[in-house]
Amino acid sequence: MTERAHGGRFAKGSSGNRRGRPKTVIRRIETPEDLEEEVLDVMNMTTTIRTSAGEEVVTLLRAAVLRLATGKAENRLAAVYTISLTRQAVWARSERLKRQRQYLAEQGQDNSYFDEHGRQ
Repeated sequence: MTERAHGGRFAKGSSGNRRGRPKTVIRRIETPEDLEEEVLDVMNMTTTIRTSAGEEVVTLLRAAVLRLATGKAENRLAAVYTISLTRQAVWARSERLKRQRQYLAEQGQDNSYFDEHGRQ
């Protein structure tokens, strides 16, 4: 074995990674729309659950509904609240998109983007 230099491997103030540690991107929630998007993103994440048919990969929303329906929810109140929160986020997003479509129609602009993608 070779001995390391007393000062370490690199000169003081520099490391082997010239770009440095990547910054962690944190999505800030500043508006109700940001919160809705965050709720929908989280509830659309996948998880693995065990069912009578074996293991299934499902969304978190589906897992919450299944656990609640089968009586296997550890915290029923939290499951009901999660489903309700997701429902409110979906409803608010659809209402916002309706208002945007209506505004574009009133302005005489093209609605084809909303028709193709269903959301902004």
